[in-house]
Amino acid sequence: MLEWMLEPDIYKKMQYNPKEQSLEKCRNFIKESWTDKRNLHYAVTNGTGEYLGTVSLKNIDEKNKNAEFAIALHPKAMGKGISVAALDAIMEKAFYDLDLNKVYLYVRSDNERAVAFYRKCRLEYEGCFKEQLYLEGEYKDIYWFALRRSGFESWRNLIDRR
Repeated sequence: MLEWMLEPDIYKKMQYNPKEQSLEKCRNFIKESWTDKRNLHYAVTNGTGEYLGTVSLKNIDEKNKNAEFAIALHPKAMGKGISVAALDAIMEKAFYDLDLNKVYLYVRSDNERAVAFYRKCRLEYEGCFKEQLYLEGEYKDIYWFALRRSGFESWRNLIDRR
């Protein structure tokens, strides 16, 4: 996990500072994922069990029935349908197991690859927060996307889940 989190092509469009990442932080993230009920993190693996990334539901709000989606994949896993399969699996968990009504996400507007992925996956664009993040001396806009339970089944029929 740490190895590819420190790759410039990965972190340059994310919200974390690579200088603050460490093996200890990665280990703590994994340990906390075993017990934290408000944040669910699942390993994305291939057929041989090789770790390819993490898919998450964060900030799970039982009262308002929503959660934030996040995904981070190793570069070698990108463009192979793995992210679509992980997105589908975590949405199924959100709407069927957790009985959520909405799953939302935000992404930097300049993260073209991620924005294209969410549009391709037909997540609903909900708007732009201008100059929401201050990173490395610059303000960055973020886009908000979501999927609601009421549209989940029809959404599943539209996406290609290889």
